[in-house]
Amino acid sequence: MRSAAPALVVLALVLAGFVAWRLVFPTPRFPEPTGPYAVGTRRFHLVDPSRPDPFVPGSAARELMVQVWYPAAGAPDGSTEPYLASSGLRDAVAGFFRLPGFLAASLQHAATHSYPDAEPAVGRFPVLLNPAGFLGYSDSSLFWVEELASHGYLVVGIDQPGTAAATVFPDGRVVPAMAREEFRRYMPLALASEPEARPVLNGVPLPGGVIPYLAQDLSFVLGELARLDVEDPVLAGHVDLERAGSFGVSLGSYVTAEACRRDERLKACLVADSGHTREVAGEGLRQPVMVMSRSEASFLRERERAGGWPDEEIRHTLEDQEALFARSAGDAYYLEVDAMFHVNWTDAPVLSPLVRWTGLAGPIDPYRGFALVNAYTVAFFDRYLKGAQQTLLQAPSLDWPEVRLRSRAR
Repeated sequence: MRSAAPALVVLALVLAGFVAWRLVFPTPRFPEPTGPYAVGTRRFHLVDPSRPDPFVPGSAARELMVQVWYPAAGAPDGSTEPYLASSGLRDAVAGFFRLPGFLAASLQHAATHSYPDAEPAVGRFPVLLNPAGFLGYSDSSLFWVEELASHGYLVVGIDQPGTAAATVFPDGRVVPAMAREEFRRYMPLALASEPEARPVLNGVPLPGGVIPYLAQDLSFVLGELARLDVEDPVLAGHVDLERAGSFGVSLGSYVTAEACRRDERLKACLVADSGHTREVAGEGLRQPVMVMSRSEASFLRERERAGGWPDEEIRHTLEDQEALFARSAGDAYYLEVDAMFHVNWTDAPVLSPLVRWTGLAGPIDPYRGFALVNAYTVAFFDRYLKGAQQTLLQAPSLDWPEVRLRSRAR
């Protein structure tokens, strides 16, 4: 009679591997939105024929994919929107993190709180644009966008081809992000380009680098939202462009600030953990602005644990943020949280424990970090887009002792 021991050993190894895999890649849990509204969501393919796309050689038009989250009348029967619903985007995320595709595919099983094409709530809602960071995607800060939609905002996540991890169009075309080092050639960073530089990418001139071009995407989206407010069967009559703002982290912060500088339709601007263009840092903004970031010690601690952040980039980031705070004509706030690292403004800390184990995320509990960012973001936009006074913006809060808040509000 043959021994069953070898089979049992194999089974034990398989089970151990499965348990280890589930520990490293558990199904993510996103925080429940705290606002009074359920959340609906809807996707759109937008085409701007007035501009060629420098990231797509030979293109005659700039194309974008956007996802809109909006206040819904209630939670309908049926499934919520999958996280990372597109296989093309999952493949891009897997490639960026050097993961097997099946591991990234497991993220689609994470439960979101957004219902596709849900009936919108009654009313017209302020608009918030949210351009993705470099190698990000429209729902890479799902904790942020769902919370804002639940508090009565129509939030527009923008996948910008060439800088998003991957932009996947309805016909199956996929535009990947350009290589990081190539992208840096077109960034107007003080450490990477000269003020008079006028680079050309695939035959398309980019005066001032790539940021001004990407900022035009936001102005184009505002125009398209005006059209959707008339034509779209779900959103028509619910888009209040008289009360519009923008927010973002990393590259999304660069683009947000530059778009606010260029487009007066944006009435409030929240930026997180990034430098800015020379014009933004040199002149500040007209609109009320909130800067979210951390001290030099936090950047150095992140570099020690996870790498990145050369000295010149830290200096550039901190100097630009201070300049924006000091030179803006409108009310300005500067919020520092040293327990947060760069990825804490995204969902990354809850996608896998590896993000925390490898030092990419700060020491703050991920869900407390989410709640902190959401509390101050809602307070800021409620103050400047809804006209509601906010005690949270007026003084240090006992609820958030890890926050250092400076204010230049009148």
